[in-house]
Amino acid sequence: MLNLASLCFPDPEKSCFYCCPPIRDPAADPLDTIAERKLLLRNNRRELQKNLAAPHEISGESCWGLGFLDDREKQAGCLLHPLRHQGRDLRHLTGYQFKCANALCREAQVFAVLSTCEQNFCLNLCRNMDSFHYSSRRNPLMRLLAWEKEIVQTAIHEFLTEEYPDQTSRENGPSPDPDSQSDRFTAEYDFLWQKLDFRLDAYPALYIAERKGLHFLRQHLDDYLDLRNGLINDLKKNQALPKHSDSSNLIPAHKLNIPLSLSRLLKFGADLWEMPAGCEEKLLQQIAERLKMI
Repeated sequence: MLNLASLCFPDPEKSCFYCCPPIRDPAADPLDTIAERKLLLRNNRRELQKNLAAPHEISGESCWGLGFLDDREKQAGCLLHPLRHQGRDLRHLTGYQFKCANALCREAQVFAVLSTCEQNFCLNLCRNMDSFHYSSRRNPLMRLLAWEKEIVQTAIHEFLTEEYPDQTSRENGPSPDPDSQSDRFTAEYDFLWQKLDFRLDAYPALYIAERKGLHFLRQHLDDYLDLRNGLINDLKKNQALPKHSDSSNLIPAHKLNIPLSLSRLLKFGADLWEMPAGCEEKLLQQIAERLKMI
């Protein structure tokens, strides 16, 4: 069962509005123009009734339905959401209700399947952030949650085991300073987003982490990157790949019976967007043999 604690609204002091507006430039970040965004969110809240009286479809980088949700200007989000209008969904007035209603970012999906303890640990990494820094994909938590849940869980539990080597120290030891703990965690695991790319590394990194731990991966990062790059080159040259196959037998890589993380490696690493049907066993064997070399 999913634990549906909200990554979007973790507490009264902040919210995540990264998904808004629904047609924004994917590269745009809330930290790019904070002063302009604050003014826009303030004006949208102030002018909501006028916009409701004469609604118009949005375009470009702004949405008149996105504004501050509280008088203190702490939380930002959708002013048209049904929770704000006694169950009436007014998001259709912008022309993108279907997109807004179905928006659930990858980070929120990973967060939802973590345990309550793991979720609390994650949110402690952001306890002093405002909505702009929290919404940013420069936020270490959002960069961590871009990975597979197993990597996130491994990082959290490795760190906690290092902080509290035994159950007694966890239960009876002094309470950690959250800010100091957050800084230590980020310093230890920022290699996941500073040096690696979850699209390329989620599958091989997890393969290694499950056998030797993320500490091993960090300590042997250069060797790992050489191995990963060699694996990508092997995949590009392999005789079973599409350029050597009957094109009528090819299917999209994400439809193979393999983990989604591996399909991303094929697509974004080896530029293999289609693969021969039935190649899974040979592919997995080839990759496992390469990864055992570290």
